[in-house]
Amino acid sequence: MKTETLYDKDAFAKNFEARVISCDEITSGDKKLFKVVLDATLFFPEQGGQSSDVGNIDAAEVLDVQIENDVIYHYCTNGFLSGEMVTGEIDWTHRFNNMQQHTGEHIFTGIAHNMYGAENVGFHLSDNTVTLDLDTELTEEQIREVEYKANLVIAKDVKVYAYYPQPSVLETIDYRSKKEIEGDVRLVEIEGTDICACCAPHVRTTGQVGLLKVVSFEKYKGGTRVFILCGLRALEDYGRKIELLQQSYQTLNCKEEEIPEKIKGLLDNNKQLKYDISETKAKALMEQIEKYPGDVADITIFTEGLDAKNMRDGVNALVEKHSGLCAIFSGDDEEGYNFVIGSSTRDCSAIAAGLREMLKAKGGGSKQMAQGNVMATKCEIERVL
Repeated sequence: MKTETLYDKDAFAKNFEARVISCDEITSGDKKLFKVVLDATLFFPEQGGQSSDVGNIDAAEVLDVQIENDVIYHYCTNGFLSGEMVTGEIDWTHRFNNMQQHTGEHIFTGIAHNMYGAENVGFHLSDNTVTLDLDTELTEEQIREVEYKANLVIAKDVKVYAYYPQPSVLETIDYRSKKEIEGDVRLVEIEGTDICACCAPHVRTTGQVGLLKVVSFEKYKGGTRVFILCGLRALEDYGRKIELLQQSYQTLNCKEEEIPEKIKGLLDNNKQLKYDISETKAKALMEQIEKYPGDVADITIFTEGLDAKNMRDGVNALVEKHSGLCAIFSGDDEEGYNFVIGSSTRDCSAIAAGLREMLKAKGGGSKQMAQGNVMATKCEIERVL
């Protein structure tokens, strides 16, 4: 017996009554769940790139809804007897949120198709993200234009229709579809904007979408992947970003419009400070190197906070005065050490190989100089050397 899909008839219904056809106990991970089939349901199953409805059937929580071989399964926390009558209630906040996102996606992709011939080749709507994949590479200017026109369609509050046309009528309709569909085709039509094959619930008018905002976009498989948020999700995202912005200009003690310049100034100052510190450490290192007697062959220096250039310069200076193994290790016992080793008489690549073998160090180099990093203590390194 096929489940009657009540969400096709009324996407705004919240409650329904149905009879239990079957109920099987299953194990999902460490949870015991019940796989329930009803003779009718308002719960939209996961399909078409959209996550399923959630809610309750009597006292049981509906955690997931899947469709397999045209059979709709409700995954519930409690079980039922076959043949008993139950009452279902969908989580309306979740449902309406999904309808806002999905209808917004139709508006955006419909306009992108009409303006630039872009085909929608992928769509994903979860509880956190909304992504749509277009087969055409769009510029930022083009994406912002589509976004603006999408919001004009939303502001016009035009009708959104969902219907199953007769096969003879379907042949005469120019509609979008990501794949070939067998059997009855359900079309979602947005007046003057788009006609697309789709199985999901949608809002009644575009005004109910509220707002469409492109959060970000990127090149993807020769086309464009666009991240959008609509309606209440867009409002929540806007509120979160405004809060972050307020915290930023309060922390920086500046006006909102001054934040970019303030951050640039801080980054420039930080860059200069890092340079000054590096120069000071390099000078201190060279002064330390000068103090070693020239008749000492092997010199190993352990220090902190040196960059790779300073370490190489230091090792080169050591090699000029000392005939043995010259090495600088920068770091500490907890975080490990970066190292540079050099010698005019020893094979540094072989020494690096020894560090890799005995201490699992990373890196390598030539006979004259090698460098890398190692997670080991000073005592362990000295013992290996």
